[in-house]
Amino acid sequence: MQFNDTTNRSGIIQACERWTNLGKEAISGDSDLLKEFTADINLAFDEILPLIFASDAKWQRDDANHTKEPIAVTPLVSGQQAYNVIADEQGNSILEITKVYVTDEQGTYVRLSAVDEGDRFTDDVHALNAANTGTPTRYDKLGTAIYLDPVPNDSGYLKLLFSRTASYFASTDTTKTPGIPLPFHELLALIPSKKYVAIHKSDNRVLLATINEAIAERKAALTNFLSKRSKDERTVMRGRVESSR
Repeated sequence: MQFNDTTNRSGIIQACERWTNLGKEAISGDSDLLKEFTADINLAFDEILPLIFASDAKWQRDDANHTKEPIAVTPLVSGQQAYNVIADEQGNSILEITKVYVTDEQGTYVRLSAVDEGDRFTDDVHALNAANTGTPTRYDKLGTAIYLDPVPNDSGYLKLLFSRTASYFASTDTTKTPGIPLPFHELLALIPSKKYVAIHKSDNRVLLATINEAIAERKAALTNFLSKRSKDERTVMRGRVESSR
């Protein structure tokens, strides 16, 4: 679904107008209400993403509307153990680090081993032994940073692969489509519509119940869809990136 399609009435905004019973162009024709629904549609992304990640750990999901790959490269600094990981270069919040690499003496990227909270080597990573320097072989994630071990003692590069937030909509978007599986685009209309009806039409319990039932059904279908895909295939969901803004 396109974000806002006033011609064919097939956009996410138009679905919101129908589900809320607000009527034709009630949202698309009101700049303030359009901004409110845009914000709530973006919040709906955040509600759906954990469901997608939990349902399909095999798939290294990324929103195809992002113009750069979910990879960050930064120089290693001799003597620096901790490297903050908060957002990518476009300002998208990083949700999880999936792989870490550093360059070896030949300039080849080598994957590091992850140390988790219960690993007996965690204390060694954070001991900050001045003599524990060299080419890193492992890392620990703590707070918003990753800690390398040994501590780098030479130049080189650190490469991170990660998952991140969705490519959010702006209220001026029109033809841009969500970077989630196509059959479930309507969830991005249903969730904001539920919020609007609950606040402004709380007496319409039938409508609210209908929206709640539709959300539950589509969330269940999304989970089922992702969990049953072929395990030997890498599926890439492609959203269109063009927009009239």
